Amino acid sequence: MFHPELRLLRSFAAIAAEGSLTRAAERLNLTQPTVSGQLKELEQAIGHPLFHRTTRSVALSVHGARLLPLVDDLLVRAERLRQEVEAMQSADRTRFRLGAAMYTMDLPERVALLDAFAAEHPEIGYSIDNRLQSAQIPDLVGDRLDVSVLLGISAPCVEPGMDATTIYNETQYPDTLDRVVLRRQAMNLLVPRGSPLEACRVIPRSALRGVRVAMINHEHGSALTDPIEAFFADCGAELVIPAEGNALAVERYAERHGICALGIGWFPVPPGLAPRAVEGLHFWLDFAVVLGRDANRAARQFFAFARRWQPAREATATGPVA
Repeated sequence: MFHPELRLLRSFAAIAAEGSLTRAAERLNLTQPTVSGQLKELEQAIGHPLFHRTTRSVALSVHGARLLPLVDDLLVRAERLRQEVEAMQSADRTRFRLGAAMYTMDLPERVALLDAFAAEHPEIGYSIDNRLQSAQIPDLVGDRLDVSVLLGISAPCVEPGMDATTIYNETQYPDTLDRVVLRRQAMNLLVPRGSPLEACRVIPRSALRGVRVAMINHEHGSALTDPIEAFFADCGAELVIPAEGNALAVERYAERHGICALGIGWFPVPPGLAPRAVEGLHFWLDFAVVLGRDANRAARQFFAFARRWQPAREATATGPVA
């Protein structure tokens, strides 16, 4: 069975084009004996002479003339393949896909990190995926997104009966993915302005009995929501989960209805609510750079930069970062 080797076919095509082994060797930057040996090897593999050779000329044989158009076409295709692969490799080195949900746009850590990276690596670009994190996380696991900046927690994300790669919530991402935490923010309770709870610097657990608390929904991940719900239930609070259960919507719902809300601590508080610490409420959300399972080279450079940049940033901060 014949398996064409490009180095042999290139020598054949060059000899045909130049009409001379010497000139073909010069064209290929090879020695004349090397080109002659490659032609001999190709003819032996095919089983037919490809040229009629005299002391003065080299002319295609019938078999050589039959094969030359196919060889030329194959070499053109091989060159296109080489160019395409090099373009892919160049893109792999100079561009990556960054997941960053729209609601993280104004977080100072995101702005500072991207500005610092652009200043140090102007040759590397990226495209931003602004979808919700619940759409980004499966792509990080499924090799379709290189890296993301996520507001959430790392946790085992497999639930009974679910496929190991199925991630469906907004703030919970697999603890198997590498990450760099940019900031950790404690949660609190948002209480109506003018309520007795506003007077407390730290609200005692006993003061929550019978208090209505608007809560984020379960799409945020059981690793996050279950322990929080258990905490408030143990305090005797009455949990309310609005139909629109994201953090911002929950806060606005609480303001409209004059009740308390879980505050995740990352966004401006509605004017009708005041943030207060609660005795024993020790939950938080991280803002982290999370590397995809099959991130390309440029994304890994970004991640390595974040890993160096964050400790340096903490060391020069005037106050605690995490």
